[in-house]
Amino acid sequence: MDKGNHYRKCDLQIHSPRDTNWKGEAFVTDEERHEYSRKFIKECRDAGLYAVAITDHHDMVFYEYIKTAAIEELDESGKPISDNERIIIFPGIELTLSSPPCQGLIIFDANFQGSLFPTVLGSLSLAQASKSESKTSETQPIPSATINSINEIYSKLDGTDGVKGRYIFLPHVKEKGHQTLMRKGFHEAYSKMPSVGGYVDGSFDGGGTGYSNIINGEVDAYGFKSIAIIQTSDYRGGKTLRDINVATWIKWKEPTAEALRQACLAKESRISLSEPEIPNIFIEEIDVTNSAFLSKFELDLNPQLNSIIGGRGSGKSTILEYLRWALCDQTETFGNDSGKSEIERKRNTLIEKTLREVGGEVRIFFNVNGTRHIIKRNPNSEDVLLKVGEAEFQSVRPQQIEDLLPIQAYSQKQLSSISIKAEELKRFIEQPISKAIEEIDIKIEEASLEVKSSYDNLSKNKLLQTELKKNEIEIGSFKQQIEKLRSGLKGISEDDKSVLNRAKYYVNEKNRFDEVKLEYSTVKSSIQSLKDILLKYKDEITHQKTEYENDKIIEPLNKERDKYFNTLFENMGNMETEHNNSESTVSSLHQEWSNIRDKFNSNYTKAKENSTASQTTLNAIKELESKIEKLELVVREKRSQLSSLHMTDDEFKKIYDKYIELQSSKIEQLKQSSDSFSNLSDGLIDADFTKTIDIAKLSSDIISVFSAYRLNIPKTKSEKITEQVSSSPKPLNKWSEIVFEIKSLNEFRLTPEAQEDFPRTPTIDNVGFTPSNKKSISEGISSDGVLRLATIALEFLPKFYYQTHNQMGDKVPFEDASAGQQATALLNVLLNQEGFPLIIDQPEDDIDNRAIEKIIKNIWSAKKKRQIIISSHNANLVVNGDTELVICCDYNETSEQTKGQIKHEGSIDNIEIRNKITSIMEGGERAFKLRKEKYGF
Repeated sequence: MDKGNHYRKCDLQIHSPRDTNWKGEAFVTDEERHEYSRKFIKECRDAGLYAVAITDHHDMVFYEYIKTAAIEELDESGKPISDNERIIIFPGIELTLSSPPCQGLIIFDANFQGSLFPTVLGSLSLAQASKSESKTSETQPIPSATINSINEIYSKLDGTDGVKGRYIFLPHVKEKGHQTLMRKGFHEAYSKMPSVGGYVDGSFDGGGTGYSNIINGEVDAYGFKSIAIIQTSDYRGGKTLRDINVATWIKWKEPTAEALRQACLAKESRISLSEPEIPNIFIEEIDVTNSAFLSKFELDLNPQLNSIIGGRGSGKSTILEYLRWALCDQTETFGNDSGKSEIERKRNTLIEKTLREVGGEVRIFFNVNGTRHIIKRNPNSEDVLLKVGEAEFQSVRPQQIEDLLPIQAYSQKQLSSISIKAEELKRFIEQPISKAIEEIDIKIEEASLEVKSSYDNLSKNKLLQTELKKNEIEIGSFKQQIEKLRSGLKGISEDDKSVLNRAKYYVNEKNRFDEVKLEYSTVKSSIQSLKDILLKYKDEITHQKTEYENDKIIEPLNKERDKYFNTLFENMGNMETEHNNSESTVSSLHQEWSNIRDKFNSNYTKAKENSTASQTTLNAIKELESKIEKLELVVREKRSQLSSLHMTDDEFKKIYDKYIELQSSKIEQLKQSSDSFSNLSDGLIDADFTKTIDIAKLSSDIISVFSAYRLNIPKTKSEKITEQVSSSPKPLNKWSEIVFEIKSLNEFRLTPEAQEDFPRTPTIDNVGFTPSNKKSISEGISSDGVLRLATIALEFLPKFYYQTHNQMGDKVPFEDASAGQQATALLNVLLNQEGFPLIIDQPEDDIDNRAIEKIIKNIWSAKKKRQIIISSHNANLVVNGDTELVICCDYNETSEQTKGQIKHEGSIDNIEIRNKITSIMEGGERAFKLRKEKYGF
């Protein structure tokens, strides 16, 4: 685990069986008390408590028994609980005062020496009952002559050796309750007390407005003093701690009174009265096997705010760049510098010089919703190794890492340079809904393929219809020619003429057999295709080791599915048998007919031989009959093809409309995300998604298609099409109109009936397309060209504005705002977003200093929703942002500055960390003063 602060579930008011109001049996002997303490520790474990304070009235006897039980606790396998998992026991005392007349809790460091207990009790003039007694002494308020104020408690304890700085006093501050400090007339005691927090018995309900104003430091009479509220169970047996279910989550690294005090002073960041939000997607650790500057290092990170500090050039940015590089963030193919940004070139140089040359490798441990992902990246390999959960390492491409673990990361001054890149700003809108966009993009791609397939079928259908019309006209002409030729035959007997006239019937009969054979062949192919599909599903494993909650439903579902496929497969055999039997019957009929036809052919040949005077005519008839036979075979094949091309103009229109609707749906989601983006910026950014077609891309795509088919349409007209689409209230619908007009021109030449005039094309007419232009489209573009136009996906680039919030309500194009304004607005967005980790190198280089207070407050709430990792020279961000983990970088040899190291890790409660902040950070000492004076820390 990292060395920073973490939330701990605590109950800081626990009474022992010595309490006079205890609701259970007494425990007097050492053995009884040890046995009770072991059961109590188990009760704490069952309630999920990490720490408790034993706070009997004016008594500290039972603490040692419970402390011993915590140390000796065993896990389920009988092994000692590890130090990290051990329940923390704070020693404490509940005081009843006369001046002011209220109750309060003194809580000491968890490692406070028991040998000091008698001294503490003595300094407060408290005499506890004998250890052998079952109960504490009857509680009597401490006389005002002994302690006349809360301040005097501090005076007496601070004057006791070994106690100063190792305790905290929390007065009872329930709005209405027994012995509370919040009663009328106690405002002076409240305003002057050193206490920075107070406790309430039971769950805290927030209280009334007046009470809330007092504890939030908004009332003059109460010294504008803000305090933290800690809710406690006031446990006295009876119900279990789990049933009482009252606790407070307090953030610390070491269980000390000072940690409790710091938590009270930073209550927004460190105290929660309900189970706190913690990012469930975070980088656990970065492990670098070797590097030229920082050598080998392993660094555990906190799930919340991590700040890397140090002198200039001490390795802060290096750590962040290693993180980004290993997670493949905005990283192109290694070693190819062509067209890369300055940031990418610097990173590649860093990786080359500090990792590749010393054989270093970066390993990242990334926790995503409880599943650990381990990434290994070596600069000598293009691929990255990825291990998910308990699976083995597998080699993946960098893009897969970026897609799976998409961090948001920014180098020095990068935030303030984003405004010149529309695509980068657009990423702010797309990333929060990346999964939804990915899903709809898949649907759009599927719809695009359906459009292509459907239009291919429609084009083939229209082409076949045109060709069929042509073939039918030819067949009709040939048949009429044959009838004319037959009627003009001379020198032929009536019997021979009868035979010759019967020939057309045999042609028809042959055609009918051919048609039936073609049908049977098609059906047989379909039966085999269906059989293959059924075999695939029938043999597919459906009962894998998948866990379900509703097994009573899933089990019959699987049975029904198996029964269905088995039944269909069994019926396939019957279908194949039926087909084969019928095909055999058809074959027999064909054989029977062939015998009859052969006899007829013999008679037909004799009749022709008897007609020597009309041989030329008969040869012409034979040639025409042969042409008809071939054409009718072609017609049958085309009709068979048509039967599988079920596509009409209306059906295609519906499919294309669906494609357009999906794009509209995507745009609508992006618009909603744009509104959210504006809200996340705290109203500083306005994103306009109307009339924001990516004109350059659409124009380029149209020109590319027109050029590919050499249509000689001026570039200006393509640009006018783009302008018309962009200026339309519904650009996708306008684009659809243009596509269908070009489609109609393309199909004009395919229509079976001749037409003189081009179809109506009002939209492209409006941008100046001439009859010559339309003729070029009609004659020059293919159905593939129409499809290329139809499946152009319109891209939208929102326009961004900076809201000045002046009296006139002015807004300016975002790129015209100052760098500080831009970066501050974007940082607000990043801090208000949830999701994957946010990494920023020296954010203070970008942000407007006037906005630092707002940024700090955003950090408090942001780190509940996402992990934040920054490097910084600005102590305000680190100290008043209440960083959970501070990482101090330094030189191995300050004089040489050639090698760096991670010198310290810890929270700002750590004295070494505080000293480093004040000594090396800009405004370090001022930041701590501001923490105390302005933020109350």
